[in-house]
Amino acid sequence: MSSKKLLRRERQQQKEGTTKARLSPVSIFLLSIVALLVVVVMIGILTGSNREPPWAGAVWSEQHGHWH
Repeated sequence: MSSKKLLRRERQQQKEGTTKARLSPVSIFLLSIVALLVVVVMIGILTGSNREPPWAGAVWSEQHGHWH
C-alpha cells in the first residue's frame, strides 16, 4: 500500500533524474551578443594592425593616434 507521501517522493525522484539544464531565451540572446562582440573585436584586431598610409601623402600623428 502506497501512501500519498511515498507516491509524491517517487515522482520527485523521477523528476530530479530526468531534469535537463536548458538555457532560457534571454541567456541565449545575451550569449549571442557576447559572441558577436568577440567576433567583431577579433576582426578589428586582425585588420587594425596595418600601419601603411591609407592614401598617398598621409602622415601618422603620434599625438592624435591616427593618419592625417
